[in-house]
Amino acid sequence: MLASSNFGDDLCVRTTSSLGICALKGRTTPSCMSETSRDGDPLDLCEECASPLQDGSCPSCGIGFSDGASPVGAAPLGRDELSKVLGRPVGARAHGSYSLSMQQEQGMGPLRKQIGLMVDRFRASPEVRASVKHNAERLGVKLMREIGPTKAAIAAVAQEFLGQGRGLAEVSSFIGEVHPKMGRLKDIVVDVYPAPEGEIEVLIDGRKRTLRSYDRGLYKTLSIPLFASDGAALVELRNAVLVRNGYDGKRVKLLGPWQFEVRANERSFELFKVLEEARLSGGLAVGAQDPRAIIRKYSISKLPLTEELLRRTNLLPSVSAEYTMRLAAKVKEGRGRSPRKLAEEALLEACLVVVPEFVSDEVAERYRLKPTHVKSLVVLPELRRWQG
Repeated sequence: MLASSNFGDDLCVRTTSSLGICALKGRTTPSCMSETSRDGDPLDLCEECASPLQDGSCPSCGIGFSDGASPVGAAPLGRDELSKVLGRPVGARAHGSYSLSMQQEQGMGPLRKQIGLMVDRFRASPEVRASVKHNAERLGVKLMREIGPTKAAIAAVAQEFLGQGRGLAEVSSFIGEVHPKMGRLKDIVVDVYPAPEGEIEVLIDGRKRTLRSYDRGLYKTLSIPLFASDGAALVELRNAVLVRNGYDGKRVKLLGPWQFEVRANERSFELFKVLEEARLSGGLAVGAQDPRAIIRKYSISKLPLTEELLRRTNLLPSVSAEYTMRLAAKVKEGRGRSPRKLAEEALLEACLVVVPEFVSDEVAERYRLKPTHVKSLVVLPELRRWQG
């Protein structure tokens, strides 16, 4: 049996099935900080005196790693611990930067996860999704200190898709698949006179909706939950009639004593509250150029032949979504080109990505369209006359 003391402080010898010798740069090195007990199990040794550790601490010098104190722990290392790991002195400024980066990295895990979950719910090409995730992460880092990683992820993803021309209702609905509260509108509150008999019911677009009722004596107050998709929905009351002026005229369009239409303004969306909180934190800036106006101006609906071909092949929703995102990205870049030119490029690119080539050829043959007049279901003569 050979002992490590026979070789001085610079060599370490372990006896196993074969003799192994390894040179050390110092007295303690992780590769040599393990021995074998009588039972054959490995022992953890103290990094200061090489004594076997007991319950994670050294009985000789009293040093041991606590939770989060090691380089792989959950908390940043202390200044002295970091100096030992690096083998050199660490200043206060360098240690502060290290601690900040560790804290940000811990927050980035939940942020990235939330952003990924929400972006994957949207209909978009892989390239657009990757771009949105990248931009949302950069924006989310600025927001999460003030409003936390979850709200920061929601605000960042919403801002990216809103900037691409998506509507607030659509964005709320997709985000609501991950965070159900974000897919809702503020409850609508109305006062009604109940019928002498029968339970009060509320139908929204013909479907029964649960509600909360509060007795006010001669009348009752109904709190009706709404979803982002309920904008402009028809609401019917059963066994009740509306009290005169017993509703918010900004959110209710009266159609009759027991019927009204929901009016959804942006402030009634739960998502709007998160966006407003992000703006007040100072991390969410609203750009001066809004691409939604250009997207509305150069809508596919203004190309009736192209729209009809896309509708008959059931590709209109996919092409519309891809076109909207591509046009928004082009408008953001700008480069001094006209909005119409950007719209033409975005539509052609969207159709090339979404429409299979064999579908385009089959449609052109079925409707006897000249190959020079159609490209991926886009009718080129109509495109050249496109007026916003």
